[in-house]
Amino acid sequence: MRARPFAAVVGRISGFSLSVGAASLLGILAMPLLVPALGPESWGILVLVQIVGQLGGVLVAFGWGATGAAMVASTPADGQPRLYRESLRVRLQLYAVAVPSAALVLLLLTRGEVLTSVLGAVVYLLPHLGASWYFTGQARPMRLFLCDTVPTMCGTVVGVAGALLTGQMWAFLVGQGLGYVVAVTLDARAALRGTAAVADAGSRRPLRVVLAEQRHAVTATATSTLYVTLPAVAVQIFVPALLPVYAMADRLFKYASIAFLPIQQFFQGWVPDPQADLVRRARAATGAAVTIGVSAGILVATLSPFASRLLSGGTLEVPFSISLPLGIAFVGVGTSAVVGYACLVVVGRVRALAVSTVIGAGVGAPLILAFAAAGSVPLVAWAVAVSELCVASYQIVVLLRELRGLQEVPS
Repeated sequence: MRARPFAAVVGRISGFSLSVGAASLLGILAMPLLVPALGPESWGILVLVQIVGQLGGVLVAFGWGATGAAMVASTPADGQPRLYRESLRVRLQLYAVAVPSAALVLLLLTRGEVLTSVLGAVVYLLPHLGASWYFTGQARPMRLFLCDTVPTMCGTVVGVAGALLTGQMWAFLVGQGLGYVVAVTLDARAALRGTAAVADAGSRRPLRVVLAEQRHAVTATATSTLYVTLPAVAVQIFVPALLPVYAMADRLFKYASIAFLPIQQFFQGWVPDPQADLVRRARAATGAAVTIGVSAGILVATLSPFASRLLSGGTLEVPFSISLPLGIAFVGVGTSAVVGYACLVVVGRVRALAVSTVIGAGVGAPLILAFAAAGSVPLVAWAVAVSELCVASYQIVVLLRELRGLQEVPS
């Protein structure tokens, strides 16, 4: 009797792993081509542009990327398209605001590279208009792969080819941008298929009402993204010569986070099941997240030095003094990815999710800036570890307290 549910779990995780695995593999294969094609310094700037795009994407996604999957999973099927349509309408407006802001930040960080700054802002904010969270909440991994992952990968291939032919960053950005445009378009068509193309104008809620509902989710996303992106920005400001090394460490850390994403996506759709025991599933998800996070953290710490040499053609090496704290940080990342975005959202504690990230940013951001100003990149990495562990610890405490309360409620 248990074989069938287990097979369903494995099948769903495998489906989401297809998108993550294919995109990650392509990114890993592209790295040894891009680093020599652009040069280590320009490649480091490219990673910085992507990181700023991630930070600006918080404004565009406005929380839907974090909590949207659980919202979709707990929404009746006939109400899901309306939820997506409303989200897309709001995010398009936010995109128009975020692009010039991100371009200005990049212009300052790159010390006047106008083309890179403007093109980078336009391109790397585009993915936040997509529907990956929507397909995750619907438990549609193949739709996610075909509509979102495949065109994005095609854009990466075109971009890498352009970089190899020209040696210029703008060629890579153009290729990536084309892939993102196709992905966002296909996402919208698939998500709204079979529904009215245009919602009744009278049913549209005011922008301020929709944004107000997302305030806790966007606070959580913004503050967590702050202490995730701040290290590279701080290194660029205070010790720019070390940016390529930290950029490589950050990129490997990101690939580990991406590899964990199918686990998070599965639990975002599994924990909210209204027909199941929420308390039991939330506890199981938490235990699994901690266990997998520790295992993955060990791999990040031990393999990053070797992987960095391999992927950069021997031009860059992440020292163990940096990979060790980032491996420890990943334990917190893996835990909070499930506890926060799959469990706390479901039990109605999105505010606690936001508070946890504020705590992480409050602890980590001053340390990151201080250590970067002192010129110590390893200590910057340790500050990241402290931040992530603070976030995960607070979330676990809140979740366990909430679950005890649910158990005490008579059925």
